[in-house]
Amino acid sequence: MKEQPRRNGRGRTVLAFALGATAGSLIALLYAPVSGKVTRRRLLMRARGAQKVVARKFGEAKKAITCKAEEVRDNATEWIAERMPHNGNGHARRTTRRRVLRHA
Repeated sequence: MKEQPRRNGRGRTVLAFALGATAGSLIALLYAPVSGKVTRRRLLMRARGAQKVVARKFGEAKKAITCKAEEVRDNATEWIAERMPHNGNGHARRTTRRRVLRHA
């Protein structure tokens, strides 16, 4: 009899947390002491603030990834240039032969 591999419960935990947070937020909104108009305005302001923060963080991450990718490319180019034999004219010498494909 085969044993079933145990599944990772992180996804369920995250989902349960998200559902609980959503339910708690909705209940809090229903029992809020201010009017719906004021609450909606506050929510809109917070959402715009969060949107700006996310956009800024995304821009920073994009910039960091771009810099890292350029660094990796430069290091790889340098590594390849150091290890590839050259034939005097600046081009890498081919060390493998091309295989000729013949049609039947």
